[in-house]
Formats: sequence, C-alpha cells, structure tokens
Amino acid sequence: MTVDGRGHFQNSADLRLLVRTGIEDGSTRVVLDLIRCSGMDSTFMGMLSCVAGKLEDAGGCLHVVNAGGKNGDLLRGLGLDEVFTVEDGTAAVERLAGACVGKTSGDVRLGTVPKTERSREDQREICLEAHEALAGIQDSNAEKFRDVINLMREECQSAKVAH
Repeated sequence: MTVDGRGHFQNSADLRLLVRTGIEDGSTRVVLDLIRCSGMDSTFMGMLSCVAGKLEDAGGCLHVVNAGGKNGDLLRGLGLDEVFTVEDGTAAVERLAGACVGKTSGDVRLGTVPKTERSREDQREICLEAHEALAGIQDSNAEKFRDVINLMREECQSAKVAH
C-alpha cells in the first residue's frame, strides 16, 4: 500500500477500511510504503497504530517502509516503532517475505490509500480513535494529545446529543 501525498485525517478512515477488508479476505500482513508520502498528521499516525493492533489481533503485522527523514522521525518520536516495524530503506521490502513468518495468511498487497471525503462526525470519531491510540503508546504522547482528545470527546458527545 502506498500513500501519495500526505497521510492525514481525510484518508485515515480509508486506510482503516482497506486493512479491515484485507483482514476479512485473509491478508494479515500490510506493507505501507512512504516513498511518495510528503508528510503525516497525528490522526494518520494514530490510525497506523490502530490498524497495527487489528493486524496483530488477526495474527499479522504492519511494516512501514521508506520511512526516512521527517516521516521516520515523526513515527519514531511518537514511539510507533515499538508498535510496528518502521524501516528507512528500499531494501526492506525485499526482506519482508520472511519477516512475519508464522504470523500471516495472506500476501503483501500493494495499492494506493485513497482520499475520501467524510462527514464532520466521522472525522471527529476517527480523530478521537487515532489520538487515543497514540496516547496509549507512551506517557509523553498522552500529555501531548490530551487537549485534542478532550476536545474530540466533547465534540463527539455534542454531536450525539444533537442527533
């Protein structure tokens, strides 16, 4: 799977859907190639943590490759390299054939993460889920994203009351 342009809140739900569909189809190993990714926001990175957990629950794994420069720094800075594999070089894809031996039932699927418009309510829920996942990785993340999480919780509650 590749990300063309930015990984952000608008394509986080699509990433989640692609991974869930893949798991249902028996593919439990995902390689996300960031070679053409110009950057990532915290919602996208939090969703990476969420899908890594879903893949692990299914006996699989997430590998993020070509995560050099700022993208790699962001992922490692939030402790995401403790949740899934984060590799800088292009040679990583070649080594992945045996990286998840015994953990996967499907092949690596390549595609492009789309950018789909979502309702404001969906965006808030995705943002909340992603930031809660980030906060659970390390204490410094919990502090860093506390205000975002509180705001998203309030907005999600207000939206539910309004409907």
